[in-house]
Amino acid sequence: MHKIFRFVIENAVAILLINFILVVSSLFIVRQLNIEVFPDPSPPIVEIVTVYEGRSAEEVEKQITIPLEVALAGMPGLENIYSISLYGLSDIKCRFSFDVTYKDARQEVLNRLSQVNLPPNVSPSINPSPIGEVMRYRVKGNRSLIDLRTIQDWIVARNLQTVPGVATVSSYGGAVKAYSIVVHPQKLIEYKIPLSQVIDQVSKSNINVGGKVLEFGDQYYNIRGIGLIKSVSDIENTIVGYKNNIPIMVKNIADVQISHLPRTAYVGLNRNDDIVMGVVVLRKNEKSIPALKALHEKIDYLNNHVLPKDVKVIPFYDKQELIDKVIHKITETAITGIILVLVVILIFLGEVRSALIVASIIPISLLYTLSVMAINKESANLLSIGAIDFGIIVDIPLIFIENYFRLKDEGKNHFQALKENIDQISKPIMFSMIVILLAFIPLFTMKGSESQIFMPMAKTYIYALIFALVLTFTYLLASSYIFLKNSHERKFKFFVILERIYLKVVEKISSKMAILATLIVFVGAIILFKSLGAQFLPKMDEGNIYARVIFPYTISLKKSYENAKEIRDIFLSFPEVEQVEFQVGRPEDGTDPTGPFNSEYFVKLKDYDKWPRNITKEELEKEIREKIRQKFPNFDINLSQYIQDNLDEAMSGVKGENSVKIFGSDLNILTQKAHEVAERIKKVPGITDVGIFEELGQPNLIIQVDREKASLYNLTVEDILDVIQSSLNGRFVTQIMEEDKFFDLVVKFPDKYRDSIEDIKDIPIILQDGSFIPISKVANIYYDTGASFIYRENYRRYIPIKFSVESKDLAGTVAKAQDAIKDVKLPEGYFITWSGQFEQMQQAFQRLKISIGFTLFVIVIVLFIINGSIKNTFIVLLSPLYAFFGGLLFLLIWKEPISVSASVGFISILGIAVLNANIMLSTYSNFIRSGLEKEEAIVKTIREKFRSILITGLTASVGLFPAAVSHGVGSQVQKPLAVVVVGGMFLGTLLLLLFFPRLLKFVEVREA
Repeated sequence: MHKIFRFVIENAVAILLINFILVVSSLFIVRQLNIEVFPDPSPPIVEIVTVYEGRSAEEVEKQITIPLEVALAGMPGLENIYSISLYGLSDIKCRFSFDVTYKDARQEVLNRLSQVNLPPNVSPSINPSPIGEVMRYRVKGNRSLIDLRTIQDWIVARNLQTVPGVATVSSYGGAVKAYSIVVHPQKLIEYKIPLSQVIDQVSKSNINVGGKVLEFGDQYYNIRGIGLIKSVSDIENTIVGYKNNIPIMVKNIADVQISHLPRTAYVGLNRNDDIVMGVVVLRKNEKSIPALKALHEKIDYLNNHVLPKDVKVIPFYDKQELIDKVIHKITETAITGIILVLVVILIFLGEVRSALIVASIIPISLLYTLSVMAINKESANLLSIGAIDFGIIVDIPLIFIENYFRLKDEGKNHFQALKENIDQISKPIMFSMIVILLAFIPLFTMKGSESQIFMPMAKTYIYALIFALVLTFTYLLASSYIFLKNSHERKFKFFVILERIYLKVVEKISSKMAILATLIVFVGAIILFKSLGAQFLPKMDEGNIYARVIFPYTISLKKSYENAKEIRDIFLSFPEVEQVEFQVGRPEDGTDPTGPFNSEYFVKLKDYDKWPRNITKEELEKEIREKIRQKFPNFDINLSQYIQDNLDEAMSGVKGENSVKIFGSDLNILTQKAHEVAERIKKVPGITDVGIFEELGQPNLIIQVDREKASLYNLTVEDILDVIQSSLNGRFVTQIMEEDKFFDLVVKFPDKYRDSIEDIKDIPIILQDGSFIPISKVANIYYDTGASFIYRENYRRYIPIKFSVESKDLAGTVAKAQDAIKDVKLPEGYFITWSGQFEQMQQAFQRLKISIGFTLFVIVIVLFIINGSIKNTFIVLLSPLYAFFGGLLFLLIWKEPISVSASVGFISILGIAVLNANIMLSTYSNFIRSGLEKEEAIVKTIREKFRSILITGLTASVGLFPAAVSHGVGSQVQKPLAVVVVGGMFLGTLLLLLFFPRLLKFVEVREA
């Protein structure tokens, strides 16, 4: 250290100049730092969506889902595979371990998909995670919904997908353009043309061919045969047969229309009942801020230069708004924390220049930290920056400056005080860094979601502490040498009085009282720990509500749409609501595996300071639930938040915060047991939004081909099925190309043939000889019920019962629910699991127990090496006990349960608590070695270290006090951590100063 001291003193001005240059440079570098609201806690999840039009859930499961599951089984790093089979759609989610990158996981899935055998014309696709959604917009213009949807699909979405970082742009709402050949069966009978012949001839008429090349003289020419359909006229003039050698064209037997495909979804925004919406999703781990900036630039370009003048792209949800609110919250709490730390330093040091120099290390170290993150292309977020305790960062500089002034008080001159200060504090500071870094081991050994959440915070903390250490021995030393030459500390009168009172109190505390108090603290900590309850993470307030209302599974899309508009009106009736976007059904590409019964509402709330009523968000949600239930008492309601909703579904495979999953093979038994379980957990206090994802009861119209009867009329099964498909929903024939756009061409019968089951029975089938028969002659037509959904996890069927927990005590509430269903009898081979946030909490706490236990063991070893005594090590570890008690007590006062966030708070204070105790122990030991008696050594120890320990404890406490009392968007996740640090460092420091000195008499002092 002597060489470092000499170098810094000799180059003090240069060192300050270098720091100035680095600070200015960092200001430019930090501008490149990406900021996210919250780290993505989800593991690599690859979603495979397969559309299998017209097939029941059972057929989809057997022909699509199970073959895909078999093909995907055994992939390296695969932890869980979830699937949903429903009408016309299979959705499979492969969840990999965090050790696998998303890119590798996706490639592995693609490799497996290339080898699977599926029915003809069925092709699975990979769907990006909705967690990456950053923007929703509407395409607005004075045009038809068909035109607006066409502009969205072929112009807007294509252009936005070229923005770097964008994974996909999905389209919702509006009507997808298509060409329709509406065939009149009477005309088919008149001209004796089977429907299959019409389909075949139209398909063959839409083709181009190549004839290689021809040479004429010195030139060669490409040969192209042009036969593609380009217009309605081309379709109308397509020949489908002959009668008496006269060509029969499409226009002779059908009407050709530009129409749209059957609608599968509706989207509305506020009072606009039917809009066209686009959703932008980023690739996993992409940075939001640069992507959003590029998206807005692209949208401006489209609006000004590409789109028709009457059409505009208008974003109505932008993640940047939430990011801006989070940045504001971080800045607000950080500035307040720095000011409070500065005030504490000023009060205890009593010298302005030294206080400002010490306090300046906070923004400088933070600036350097953010610069390193920007250079490493790491993202900052609410936790990684907002949860940093600036008081802990300045603990090392405070030790330096406090000891410097103490040496000057002893009569040392400026240079001697600095030199001896370095000699005296270098080893203790290095020790403190070791202990603090060891305390962070649990954060670096975390696995799963909690690792994704808290690892960035741990890295940021370590960066900041290392920079604070380096700045202490360079910047602080140089600044002290230049600016503090004639400075002297000045103790404020109140501090002198405080110190005097403290000494008198400690004198009256006996060793027995200290031991008794410590035992009371120990017992109190246990009682508090068991009574606080537990949750995984506090819900981060996003400033919105994401609601899902499930209508009866048999409901039509039209009726569901009408209900959704009424619920939309309920949301808009609340003055706290700014905007409501609602959607019903599912998009055409199957990216959301649901049906007409599903309605979702994205409710944007006004800023809380603009709410006309003095109510909380929780109270607003309660009012909303009650009002919806008054109108629709039997509908399943779930209230969540947008990002949280996507995350919950991605993690558990179920649309809900938590779920009970009953596994088994028989859907009837599963449904019966699900109702039994649901009725019981509904009665548990604190549980709400209970709902069963019913798997049975889907009404089906069965048209069962009678092969024997069909053979009598020389009909194949395909002939009959073509008629069924064409007459009821339209039969895809080919695609029409318009410039660079493609639109389906479908053949169908007029709508009147689908009005009732009797009309369907009369649908004519044209035979080869030109005669016809009703379809009822060759098929049995009847109503039946089947599966609506089939849920599977790890190759087994299950039925989910979703629920939310209103209470903050997730663990206690779920424990009551588990107790409520413990006597539900299940057949052999059936079993129950609990998923969602509860499952994540259990896994996180189990891993934390192991890592914290290991960390304490390592710290004990280090303390034993330093102190050379098991007894001394045990005495030092009483300090974390005091701090933990303070943290637990403050959690009780703040009504916060134990959570992963709170656990990180305990980890954060562990190192400082051990450091303060060890400082007192080592100081006491030095006095004993110098020949003092135990009582005299104790008195001198508390006189010398009272201020330094009090100031380090209080600065660590006040540094996060703004975060502990903060409210509003984004403040909830860091609050438990902040509360623990504030309580642990405040009360823990007071208990340490009061009782620990009397325990020093039991210390074993070794010879130096």
